[in-house]
Amino acid sequence: MTKFADLHLRPPIGNPIAQKEMAELTCCLGYSLVAVTFRPRNRDEEVNRAKNIFLDAGLDVVSRVDISGTSRNGLLKELRALRRDFEIVAMEYRSSEALRIAQRDRRVDIIYLDSASSSEVFPLSRASSFSAHLEINLSMLTERQGLPEHVQIGRIGREIAKAKQNRFRIVISSGAHTSMHLRAPRDVAAVGMLLGLGREEALRSISSIPVSLVNKNRVKLSSRYAGENVRIIGIRDE
Repeated sequence: MTKFADLHLRPPIGNPIAQKEMAELTCCLGYSLVAVTFRPRNRDEEVNRAKNIFLDAGLDVVSRVDISGTSRNGLLKELRALRRDFEIVAMEYRSSEALRIAQRDRRVDIIYLDSASSSEVFPLSRASSFSAHLEINLSMLTERQGLPEHVQIGRIGREIAKAKQNRFRIVISSGAHTSMHLRAPRDVAAVGMLLGLGREEALRSISSIPVSLVNKNRVKLSSRYAGENVRIIGIRDE
């Protein structure tokens, strides 16, 4: 059975009622895995409460932080401070300088487009490894951003084609702030096809690709991870 994932839910952290509504609807739509997004300033109790609401709805939940460093030093500072506190670290594209660092730094899981970059050229270059992911959020289409919809669709399609040429894996997420912006997995895949992905590519963008990313990161954050392709199996008593 296919396991569907939405890696970019942005519920209002101070509103447990809205969180519960989003959690229950996400589960009903057919998702198994979700990433709940937090900001660095969110307190531990807020993070734990929100995660528990989604867990209680029957979902596998990971914590995600969105960072938006606009300079090399700012991005590296955020990565040092946050990498081991969250299972997914994503960077919103805000500047070419930060992007050059992010697409080569293994600590950045996802680079994503959002409203601030909706009309700019996205200067991707070749990724240094297959750990790089470009995320497309449906909120760019469902939440009107000023650009006509057909222009936005064409622009996102070009960015997807460029990302694939540069060895990025494509993830499609809702980017939903409320339950009204959630969409069923098959509907999300259909939008992926509209944006230029093949049918199987579109399905992988909401299933095997995000699930694989989460599984790898959980291993890395575990006590048994010692480095790339290295895991501590056990220590034999002498």
